[in-house]
Amino acid sequence: MAHFLPCSKAADASSVAKLFFKEVIRLHGLPVSIVSDRDVKFVSYFWKTLWKLFGTSLKFSSAFHPQTDGQTEVVNRSLGDLLRCLVGDKQGKSPFEIVYGVMPRPPIDLASLPIDAHPSESATTFAEHIRRLHEEVRQKISLNTDTYQLAANTHRRTQNFQEGDYVMVRVCPERFPKHSFKKLHARSMGPYRILRKLGANAYLVELPSDVHISPIFNISDLFPYRGTFTPPVATEITHAIVPPAAPRVPTSHAAPTDQISQVLDHEVVASALGGFSRFLVRWVGRPDTDATWITEDEFHQHDPSLLRQVQDDLAAAEVTDTRPPIIHTYSRHHLR
Repeated sequence: MAHFLPCSKAADASSVAKLFFKEVIRLHGLPVSIVSDRDVKFVSYFWKTLWKLFGTSLKFSSAFHPQTDGQTEVVNRSLGDLLRCLVGDKQGKSPFEIVYGVMPRPPIDLASLPIDAHPSESATTFAEHIRRLHEEVRQKISLNTDTYQLAANTHRRTQNFQEGDYVMVRVCPERFPKHSFKKLHARSMGPYRILRKLGANAYLVELPSDVHISPIFNISDLFPYRGTFTPPVATEITHAIVPPAAPRVPTSHAAPTDQISQVLDHEVVASALGGFSRFLVRWVGRPDTDATWITEDEFHQHDPSLLRQVQDDLAAAEVTDTRPPIIHTYSRHHLR
């Protein structure tokens, strides 16, 4: 079952949390775990602290790997189709019938429904009807899932890496900033060393300092290195030497983090509640094209000291600004 909740682009982590408690937890209770992407709202200190207090574990998907939470990706992609469809392809029943046990009756349908379309008035019979309906849907979904799994596993390779193994990394243009990856670049780069296994299908890879992409890769993007070379030896003076690699795409001079490097602009946005301030910030290790607008609350969660400094500078600018106000004079044009 999916819930679709409208929200504004300016919503911060606290607004999303209030909406989640009001519309989801009120109906289903507290979740054991939450799977999400690495959006600024979901990696913020407020969001992590809130769910830590409730005992809910947060699970974050790896970058550019929608298979991590494929069910949600499919629902988001098919939302428009779901609104127009009456009967699901796999379930064989409409969502309304699965939840309530009967088909919805259109307002213009004045004729009585067939007797077999009505559930029994007996509570026991109605409960048994719902149980059989859900079991039928569960079997159909399981059958379709097994079919898809068999087709997907036909060409899927089984691979397992250990810490210290050297692998080649598949180069996906989506991982790099726009217009920075060229067609003639190598399809893979490496070899790089496996630092840690993060789960059944994810690994942390030791990337060079000038490759500013996420070091967490799904196993489908990793291949064992078959060549021969002398493994690098770490010393106290020089760290591990990176083996020869394919051409890379450097984007900046710092590793990508969630730290704010510079405030580019500030504005006050009007809203139904009177307006709010937001800031255009540049992130450490990210190109200028990744600059984003964040609210004052999100700014405070990332770097409260920098926020105070910016607010002090804005207040000082208002006090020291002695420029006379600009007065526009308008005159009426007489018709001749």
